[in-house]
Amino acid sequence: MRQRRKKNWKNRHQAVAITVLIVALAGGACSFGAQASGNQSTVGKINGRSLASAAQIPTLSEMAGGWLDMKNIANPPDVNNFHDMLSIRRDLTSYAFYPDDQDRSNNWWLSRNRMGDPPVRLTVNGKQYSADECRWYPYRVLRRNQNCDGLAVQTDTRLVNQSRGVLERIEVSNPSNKAIEATLALQVTGVLRSNGVSILNTRQRPGHATIVAVVLKPDTTTNQAGVVTWSWRVQIPPHGRHIISFVAGDGKVSEISRVRRHVASWSSHFAAQFRNFKQVWQQRWTDAFTPGNDYFSGSLPVLVSPSAEMKRNYYMGILTMLELLRTQFPLFPRSFITSGERSPGQQYYWDASMGAAVWALLEPAGMKVTLRRWLVQNPRGGQIFSLNSVHGWDATKYASISGYAFDPDSIFRAADEYLRVTGDRAFLNERLENGRTVAQNMYALATNWETLPKGPFGLADCGSNRNLLECAPDYIGCVASVNAQDVWMMRRDAQWEAILGNSTRAIKLRRQADKLQRAVMHLYNPHSGTWNAAWMNGTLEPVRHCVDFIYVGDALAGELSPGQKSAMIHFVKSELFTPDWMRAMSLKDPEAPFTTRPDHSALGSYDGWIPLTVGALWRLGARKKAYDFYCRTSAVTTEGPFAQAHDFYGPNPAAYYAPVHIALRAGCMKECICGSAFANVVIRTFFGFNPTVNGKTLVPDSRAPRPFSGRLLNVRYHGNLYDLTAGPGGVHPEPAPTAH
Repeated sequence: MRQRRKKNWKNRHQAVAITVLIVALAGGACSFGAQASGNQSTVGKINGRSLASAAQIPTLSEMAGGWLDMKNIANPPDVNNFHDMLSIRRDLTSYAFYPDDQDRSNNWWLSRNRMGDPPVRLTVNGKQYSADECRWYPYRVLRRNQNCDGLAVQTDTRLVNQSRGVLERIEVSNPSNKAIEATLALQVTGVLRSNGVSILNTRQRPGHATIVAVVLKPDTTTNQAGVVTWSWRVQIPPHGRHIISFVAGDGKVSEISRVRRHVASWSSHFAAQFRNFKQVWQQRWTDAFTPGNDYFSGSLPVLVSPSAEMKRNYYMGILTMLELLRTQFPLFPRSFITSGERSPGQQYYWDASMGAAVWALLEPAGMKVTLRRWLVQNPRGGQIFSLNSVHGWDATKYASISGYAFDPDSIFRAADEYLRVTGDRAFLNERLENGRTVAQNMYALATNWETLPKGPFGLADCGSNRNLLECAPDYIGCVASVNAQDVWMMRRDAQWEAILGNSTRAIKLRRQADKLQRAVMHLYNPHSGTWNAAWMNGTLEPVRHCVDFIYVGDALAGELSPGQKSAMIHFVKSELFTPDWMRAMSLKDPEAPFTTRPDHSALGSYDGWIPLTVGALWRLGARKKAYDFYCRTSAVTTEGPFAQAHDFYGPNPAAYYAPVHIALRAGCMKECICGSAFANVVIRTFFGFNPTVNGKTLVPDSRAPRPFSGRLLNVRYHGNLYDLTAGPGGVHPEPAPTAH
């Protein structure tokens, strides 16, 4: 890796935790965005805006991926417009536009290839060419082929902001020293309309209509067997170019008139619409880092560091989150879905909770509205929440787990992060739709495990394969990861109960947590630094997977001996890490030959496992290893944002140096909200912004040395803005100036 610049920290005070005002419950809690009242904290008020310099934030062009050979890409790049997504295909012009309706079956992987709109095909002198290379940008995807019968073709595919509209610009260049005459044509299925420059297609998706229109009137138009061809006979001068463009819009058949008007407008004002989509993305990107912006209810810190790799991952984590921003759902106008390829409005608790601190900083108002709904859901009833749901919950008393075993922890963790990051203490006492307060619902989540069947050592039965990793046959029953998180939840909830004055309940929770923690330790395998799964029949099954390392390392780092920590670190470093990615499962796991899904097997990893593994490594004491590995993984972002999984490919995927790419097989999808965890771990772990429950400490481990240097600007806490400066001397928080 590149040599990192070191700063001279001479004459610097030891970094200390900043104390802030604790607002007594009797006197009212300090809501997000409001200044604390009463006695002054040691920090004081920050008046006015603290604006980060645009020069400190990478541009959207700087965040773009590289030009990549399509042969090495399994899952081609896409474009999101805060409402829908478009994924390019392997030719130069066609795409799959995922429809925002409920006509997709639950078996979404069976319908991935549904185009949404009819494909528009480009031919040069009668021949269709594939895209040899592609490049992702937040607001567009470029494709090119440098040799289309002597011409070079590059296409630029964009969307219309928050609309069912596609914009595509096709640039045909002549790289030679002599003029070239050629016939360029666009072909699409449908009924040619009377204007001669657009078609109507109602067969691509039953009940839906698509209109495709070319921007420049063609020289000739033909219509053969329902295939319309628009042709242009052009002469391109030496080193000159020719541009043709088309637009597409769709909607329900009953909305044909509206779609027709939109397509006509986009076609008439193509250049302006084309520019506007980039401008909208630029504005959202700027808003995300601007305190007091006019769009989000919060803002995110600006990372300044000589480490290009850390910055790349941090900002790409935030871009991944913005890719999944949606504005059309009734719950809240700025919500975050799990993936654009799933049924509209799906939020997986587990995935979304991984970036909870980032969520709380950027969109606290939306997160609060969402938590009101999350907290009343049955954590055993299912793993997905719908953003179309504005009331109601499942009151069934399940004897076992129906959804994911991690759901109680995911919901609890998100609520805990919101409360600590925003300081919205009043939220604890807010009564929700199910008649319980937020605090009472959090207590129910923390103790949910008590009514599950008990297995060896009194551990909770976490269910079958579908309740856990969905693909690792031996990872069932009483697993260390979930039981360890139950320990963590009870200990954290004891702190909230103490804040509320429920000391008796807090003491009981701590005692229960201590007892369960001792039971979890029975699962440790000292020979490998891994954790066993205890089956309900008493069998202890060895498991060599990152999930136990992550969640035990998160919950029980303080209870592990130095030897246990060292063995766990060695396991991850020697069996999971590769040069710039990791294997979710060790190749030495007994089930490795039979578990091949990219997200949880030895042939790849769920993207969220990387920042979570980094966080666990850090807590176990391997800070330098954690930071270095995090930086190395920035290599995968040449493809674009973080996805559901990256897998290893090539002649030997099991090799240490096997290349990785965004996975497609086994139903893996593009951007996943877990990618926000790459930003989360920088804020919460590297810079230590992890406010304590009592509100006294901003950076609990501020004195611990950092293996990097950098600043995190405009971190909002209890209505104030702070700058965190990190380096070998620890982390030094200080009030942010009114402008950067």
